[in-house]
Amino acid sequence: MSTPRFMYADGLRRLLIELHRDPDGWSGLEALELLSHCAHRYRDLARKYGQSGEDAATAAYEALTAPATRWAHDPWGVVTIAVQRTLQAEHRAHGLLCGAERARHLMHEAVHDVTRFADHALVEHDPALQVTDIDTDGDADDATAPDDRAAESVPADQALADAVWVFAWCGWPTDVARSALVLICSRLVEAGERRRAFEYLRRHPEGWAHLDLSQEQWTRVLTVVLGAPQPDLAATDLGRGLLWRLLAGQHLQEICGDPRVTSALATAAPLCLVADHA
Repeated sequence: MSTPRFMYADGLRRLLIELHRDPDGWSGLEALELLSHCAHRYRDLARKYGQSGEDAATAAYEALTAPATRWAHDPWGVVTIAVQRTLQAEHRAHGLLCGAERARHLMHEAVHDVTRFADHALVEHDPALQVTDIDTDGDADDATAPDDRAAESVPADQALADAVWVFAWCGWPTDVARSALVLICSRLVEAGERRRAFEYLRRHPEGWAHLDLSQEQWTRVLTVVLGAPQPDLAATDLGRGLLWRLLAGQHLQEICGDPRVTSALATAAPLCLVADHA
């Protein structure tokens, strides 16, 4: 069986020029064999960055269709470098909870991966989220009364899942909601205190930028999730925030019936989503 011409630099260059002139050729046998070869050729590289051979083939296709590749002295060298950079960016984007393009710009910046909420016992890190003794105005017996709350606190990963559900119920896509909440929880773990995390996230554009939110919308989200910062509201549901309420075992029905939560989240949804639902 003869070796495919795309295995050699000249042959790959000629094939890419032909495919550029006739894009329909990408559905042909030779082009499909080329992409299959790329998936196999870069499979180990993809695994290094936690991805698959198919991901590598997709990255290779983007490189193969670039003008610089078909005119390069070493087209395979160009493709290899491009695939590696794309896989690195995708891997970095997963760690930073942002898009691949933004991750490319942060490849050499001293920005560490966000910390996953469920990877830590958040209630142990942040005294403000301790919920074993829920404040009440009654006596000790009243403190254990149902009052639409669970008798025991909820695990952190369950509270996060419930928070995502609340966002989705208010019109947010699940993936966008999860991205926003994981970022908030990550900074909360690092800060160790809700007010400190609130101020850091409010002032830094990393949150609202890749979520397509304005700073005003982002601040609204932070107020709902971490609680209003005003000292006189500290002992109220509004002051404690969505995470505290969920960790305390407050029922989703009660939370979704609170317009201070639902209205704020609905109006803070990304503008593109509001337009889609209009």
